[in-house]
Amino acid sequence: MGKNTNWLSKIEPGHSISEVAKEAIGTRSQRMLEILPSAANRWKEDVEYVHHLRTWSRRTQAALQLFASLLPLKRSTVVRKATQKLRKAGGEARDLDVFIKRINKAKFVIGDDDKAEVLTFLKGLRKAAQPKVVQAWEWAKSEHLRKKFEGVILRTRWREVAEEESLEQMAPTLLEPLVVRFFHFSQMLGESPESLHQMRIEGKKVRYAMELVECGFPDSFREELYPAFEEVQSKLGSINDHHTAVEKIERWHNETSTKKFPKFLLQLADHERVQFDEKAEAFRIWWTDARAQQLKEHFDHYLGGLGLSQTT
Repeated sequence: MGKNTNWLSKIEPGHSISEVAKEAIGTRSQRMLEILPSAANRWKEDVEYVHHLRTWSRRTQAALQLFASLLPLKRSTVVRKATQKLRKAGGEARDLDVFIKRINKAKFVIGDDDKAEVLTFLKGLRKAAQPKVVQAWEWAKSEHLRKKFEGVILRTRWREVAEEESLEQMAPTLLEPLVVRFFHFSQMLGESPESLHQMRIEGKKVRYAMELVECGFPDSFREELYPAFEEVQSKLGSINDHHTAVEKIERWHNETSTKKFPKFLLQLADHERVQFDEKAEAFRIWWTDARAQQLKEHFDHYLGGLGLSQTT
């Protein structure tokens, strides 16, 4: 698959916020719908089709959320729910693709017989998960989802009485609530996997929003702040992978007869628990008050002195 930029390449400083919204929703929904047939029908050729379906569904959701005030309510609600449906359709399939890849590239000791048994089991689950993606594709066609997105984009406009603002004027206002929410949850970081997961979810929303408004800021926003924030997200993503692995193995175990469930997967769950505990603890040590404060101040530099660096 070709490389697709995360940025809005056609947007430049001075564009109105409605122009930005149209471009954001248009490019992201188009990419999501372009990938959907391949995710449904060509998943054996390249498992990344399903991965990209999930990623571009999330980016489409982010655009719909960020520019919600400019959208027609009823029509945007329809496409928002549809986008969520497409994202969820590929969830189980993507998790299994990740597991199969992990087993094939296992860095821990696994015998050939155990490996063959586990792969046979996982591939059976993967095959059973694919119809959800196919059904989502068929549903999107029957609902003329592409046309519905076109209808939303056509009706996207500035809805305030005052004169429409540019991206530079609106970017800090759009981004600031998401950033504040992220730091709020980062301060609630505790021992539970849920606190790390929530911090990751909020961070993902910030990152996707940053991709949509970066042209409203100096080049250093994209070149310096975005990579710094992406580092946090990368660490949280790795931690989450281990926790998700444990949860999935436990669920599969509960849904499968003991005789048919590969014993090695239970050993793998133990391995994943250890990895989660180690990486979670390493992150808590790394995510110091000083590091958090430095990142807050970095954001506040671009958000126009909104007081973010003073939050506690």
